[in-house]
Amino acid sequence: MYIKNQFYVCVFVLTVIFSAVFAPTFAFAAKNVAILTEPTEEISSVVEEEKKAELNKPEITSVEIAPGLTEKTYKVWKKDGPITAYFLEADKNYYSLLPALDKDKVPGRDVVSKIAAEHNAVAAVNSFYFALNGEILGVTRINGKTAGTTYFNRTALGVRQDGSAHIGKISYDGYVTLGDVTLPVSGVDAVCGENGVVVYNSFYGDSTKTNEYVTNYVVVDGKITAIQNGDTLIPENGAVVGVHGTSTDAFKGAQVGDRAIIFENLGEEWSGDLHILGVGPRLAQDGQIHNTALEEEFPKDIRVGRNPRAGFGITREGNYIFAVVDGRQPKHSIGATLEEFAEMFLDIGATDAMNFDGGASAELVINGEIINSPSAGKERNIGDALLLIRK
Repeated sequence: MYIKNQFYVCVFVLTVIFSAVFAPTFAFAAKNVAILTEPTEEISSVVEEEKKAELNKPEITSVEIAPGLTEKTYKVWKKDGPITAYFLEADKNYYSLLPALDKDKVPGRDVVSKIAAEHNAVAAVNSFYFALNGEILGVTRINGKTAGTTYFNRTALGVRQDGSAHIGKISYDGYVTLGDVTLPVSGVDAVCGENGVVVYNSFYGDSTKTNEYVTNYVVVDGKITAIQNGDTLIPENGAVVGVHGTSTDAFKGAQVGDRAIIFENLGEEWSGDLHILGVGPRLAQDGQIHNTALEEEFPKDIRVGRNPRAGFGITREGNYIFAVVDGRQPKHSIGATLEEFAEMFLDIGATDAMNFDGGASAELVINGEIINSPSAGKERNIGDALLLIRK
C-alpha cells in the first residue's frame, strides 16, 4: 500500500512540474501561430494584386531597322491570355504614304505582300473594308481620284499634299448633271443597283461590266461623247455615268454633245487631300482614347470582343505608325478589343489613331517579310493596302 501511494505521489509531482515548465511554451507557440496567420493572409492579398498588375503591364521592345524606321513589338498578358502586337513607326521626313489597290484596280484582290512588291514599298498594312468582289466600302481617294464611297459618315485618314496625315470624320456628297438634269451619285466604281447613278473611272478597269439594263453616258472634257447600254469602255481621261431604272428615265433627254458635270464634295477639311482612306472607327484623339464605333454604326463583329486588328496612328511629331494585333491563337495572341488597341497606340506614342479592316485580313509586311502571324495561317486575298514608300 505504501509503495502504491508513493507511486501516485510521484506521478502527481511530475504532472505539476511538466505543466509548469512546458505549458507556457505551448501557449507561446500557439500564440505565434496565430500571429503568423494574419500576415500570411495579407501577403497573399499583396501577391494577388501584384499578379493583377503584371497581367496588364506591357512589354515593349524597339529596334531601329533603318534611318527613320523603328519596329516595335508589344506583348501583354490579360486574364484571358496573351496579346501580341506589332508596330512600325516611320519618320515623315524619310517616308510617304500611298493607298494602293491590287494592280491599281478596284475589282482586284491579292495578298498584301504582292501589293507591296508591285509598288516597291518598304512596308504595307491592309487597310480598307472591301466587298467579296473587291469593291471598296468607304470613301477612298488615291492621287486625287475617287475610288469608293459610303452612305455612312465615318472616320477616315487624310494625306495632304505635303505628306502630313490627319484623322477625322468624312462624308461623300456627289451629283451628276447630264444636259439639264441633276441627280445625286449613289456610288463610285461599284455595281449599279436599282435606280442607281454610279460613276466609273479608270480605277474600275477597262469597262463598266454593266448589263443591258444600265444606260451608260461616256463623259470626256465636260461633255457626253457616247451613250450605250451594257458593258461600256471607260476612257482613261474621262468617266462613265451608269444609270438604272427611274434614273434612266430622268436622264432620257440627254444627248451626245450635251454638257456633263460630275460634282463631288467631301468637306473643307478634306478638299486639298491627295489621298483619303475611309475606314474606322477612330480609336484615339489628342492623346486620349476615343472609340467612335457605336456612333458610326459599325456592326457588332467589329466593335465588340477580341479580334485580330490592324490600324494606323500619328505621333505628336506627325510620324506614321502602322499596327497589327494577332488574334484567334490562344498560345500566341488572343486578339484585342478596340479599347485595348487604342491603349496600345497611346503606349507606343501615338496621339491619334484609327482602326482598319481586321480579322483574317490583319497583316503587316516590312521589307517583303510578313511580320505578324495572320489568324488563318496564311495571307488573305484583299483588295487594297496602305503602303509606306521611301522618299
